[in-house]
Amino acid sequence: MGGQFFICITAVLLSLAASDSNPLPMTENAVMNEYLRSLKIFEYNRDVMPEGNHGYGSPVEVFCSMYLIEISEVDDLNMDYRAMLYFRQSWNDSRLAYLDLDIHSIILNDPRLIWTPDLFFVQEKEGIHHNLIVPNTFIKISPEGEVLYSVRLSLTFSCPMDFRKYPHDVQKCTFSAESYGRSRDKLALMWDYRKPNPVLFNKNISTFPFELKAVNESIKHSSFSFGEYTSLQISLIFQRKIGFYMIQLYIPFLLLVALSWLSFWIPPKMIALRLPLLLVVLYLMTNIGSGISERIPPVSYTKGSDVWIAVCESLVFTSFLESILVHIISRNREKFEKKLRKKDPEAQRVLEPEDKINPANNDSSNGAANIVASRLKSDVLVSKRIDKISAVLFPSLFVIFNFVYWLVYCTGH
Repeated sequence: MGGQFFICITAVLLSLAASDSNPLPMTENAVMNEYLRSLKIFEYNRDVMPEGNHGYGSPVEVFCSMYLIEISEVDDLNMDYRAMLYFRQSWNDSRLAYLDLDIHSIILNDPRLIWTPDLFFVQEKEGIHHNLIVPNTFIKISPEGEVLYSVRLSLTFSCPMDFRKYPHDVQKCTFSAESYGRSRDKLALMWDYRKPNPVLFNKNISTFPFELKAVNESIKHSSFSFGEYTSLQISLIFQRKIGFYMIQLYIPFLLLVALSWLSFWIPPKMIALRLPLLLVVLYLMTNIGSGISERIPPVSYTKGSDVWIAVCESLVFTSFLESILVHIISRNREKFEKKLRKKDPEAQRVLEPEDKINPANNDSSNGAANIVASRLKSDVLVSKRIDKISAVLFPSLFVIFNFVYWLVYCTGH
């Protein structure tokens, strides 16, 4: 059929040349116009696949390449991302060859004029074929019938994400191109390794809240009961930018946890100051944590942010319980003092400040007073000791937790 098509084109061109007594060389545009006219009037069936690259019965080899222009959005909540790209396909259609014509290439803008592979993107949720100012489609046909088909697309791809290390996560999003109806023995898809890099991307791509770290291509063959199919896959490696979360999550929680430690230096009697301080800290933590968690969809497993928020809130809540404990001990001392005053008005001497009580100056008749003084002193010491231990223990635990947390969630990507 390719030879008949060439004869038809040649006949048309010769007739044009014979109609002029002083023929001039045909311009490239004239040759292209006649080629297109002959393509329409000749029996070229765009629904019929061209002959295979290695003869009858062999598959048509389609070489693909891609240039990723930009990624405008990566949506955690919907688990998808939007990309703009040039997608190019190349194959040979001997029916379109024009070796004897004095022209280097034929340019078409309408892919409906010729046969094209029936490719589709498996993970596509929605897509746009750009048509402004003209359809962003380019078809170039070489004299040997080699066809280059390039198109600009904006596509939204689904991307199942794993948030176990959120917000230190690295996401791998893969999309693939396949033939919709032709198996591998009819249509052989492959990356165009005739080029140094069949898949390229804009090095300046930057999209919040991720950074594109790598783009990798691969080929996958899948077997089904109705045939074997080839899938061209692109894997995009996204690493989440941690700067935003340092400002919105980690630094505020560090400051709030440190603020909660001030309660250990406030006297137990000032419970009206200690407890509100810790309650305000817990309230702020809850609000900040909720805002961070709302940025991603609900999941059934524990995320890195959950661990951070839970441990920080647990430390503050434990500080809250510690304040209540020392207050109870201090309050028991006050109750004991009041009870002792009512029972023995002369007990005021025993209830004097500790530095005025000198057991060495007391004789055996004051033994009861010494016991009372010892008990009161013991209560005071217990309260102070608990606060002092907490003032050292809580920061130490927080430092250890930070070491383990950052080691676990910031390594092993």
